Amino acid sequence: MSEEQKTFEVTTDESHSVRLRAIISWVVVIILTCFGTFMLYQLTNFHNTPGDYWKNMVKEQFPVLIGLPMAGLGALFVTLILRISTGPIEFEIGGLKFKGGAAPIVFWIICFMVIVLSINLLWQK
Repeated sequence: MSEEQKTFEVTTDESHSVRLRAIISWVVVIILTCFGTFMLYQLTNFHNTPGDYWKNMVKEQFPVLIGLPMAGLGALFVTLILRISTGPIEFEIGGLKFKGGAAPIVFWIICFMVIVLSINLLWQK
């Protein structure tokens, strides 16, 4: 086998791996979107439970019961879309460089904290 054939085989394998990773990432994004929509739909079914316990709980603790889980899903959604559209995430904050497996985790944490802070600042108490 010549060097060109070996290079072509490696490139083909890499392109299949990249394509599979992109397909799986989009499937995860679609599943997260459907799950978030389903959970928001389920909020309308609280009136079917006996008593007012859950209604009062959701009204009083909405940012905690609904806001935080949706903030987590939103941060994951942003992280996955960025990963799909630009490839591996790498960034630098101050003197710290994040790349490889740590970058998406740190980016998710930053997105989550920003969304939670926004909920906290905008929520009328």
